[in-house]
Amino acid sequence: MLGFNRKGKGKNKCHLKQGVENHKGEDVKSALNVCIVAITLVLFLLISGCGKTDHRSHLTSDPSGAIVFYNNKVVGQTPCDVIMHQRQGDYNIYTFRAVKEDYMPERKSYKEELYHHGVKDVIPESVHFELRKREIYQIHITSDPTGAVIALNGEVIGETPVNAEIKERIGDSRVFTFVAIKEGFDQVEKELKEFLPKKDGTVYKFPETLHFDLEN
Repeated sequence: MLGFNRKGKGKNKCHLKQGVENHKGEDVKSALNVCIVAITLVLFLLISGCGKTDHRSHLTSDPSGAIVFYNNKVVGQTPCDVIMHQRQGDYNIYTFRAVKEDYMPERKSYKEELYHHGVKDVIPESVHFELRKREIYQIHITSDPTGAVIALNGEVIGETPVNAEIKERIGDSRVFTFVAIKEGFDQVEKELKEFLPKKDGTVYKFPETLHFDLEN
């Protein structure tokens, strides 16, 4: 009986020792797996842009004094420096627009082409805008008899003969209403409807002259 019990206890101790060693091995494997996952996660975050920093660009224009919008928010007047923060996600688009009175606005866009690109990879340190002056269309207005008051969209511009100045379109198409008024004669109204460029390349052209025949 005593010998059997001792033998049984020895076996129990052996099994217990083996169980502890197996448990330690599983702990080591679990710890290694956690380390591998953590390292992989860190590498992924670094590659995907977690470490991307802000970026500074110097903005200029010709002529200077243009108001600059960055992603639809005013950021300054040229020349100026702008700090751009890294946006969340991948393949972001960063858009600038320079606006100055009597000039056509200019737009510049920069896109992250690769998933690991950041703001400093796509936007140059210097961004320059070449602004083109808006064209002015002259319309010579006459009437019979002369001396008629001409109003354009409700604003008097003079008496015939007179020149009307219309600036190049920015944005949507426009409608121009001309009214000729002279005492003792019926009022005459003429309308010019501008349209956006068509697919076939047709663009609207303002007439060089506009004549009113007044009747009493």
